[in-house]
Amino acid sequence: MVFAGGALHGGRVIADWPGLAEADLYQRRDLRPTRDLRAHLASILRGLYGTDITTLERDVFPGHDMGPDPRLTL
Repeated sequence: MVFAGGALHGGRVIADWPGLAEADLYQRRDLRPTRDLRAHLASILRGLYGTDITTLERDVFPGHDMGPDPRLTL
């Protein structure tokens, strides 16, 4: 996922890199997903709109543990 905009901390890549060896690819052809994007989306909702983590975990993304805040917004 790529985020762009003036309210974001830029110049960073937040990812786990599994590699490009055939054994590391998803279905031996695509880059393997390594992050749950809900945590990043929740971080943006929290930073831009002040939504608290409890609401995000309970109502917006039910049952999802957001984990540490990647601090995507300024």
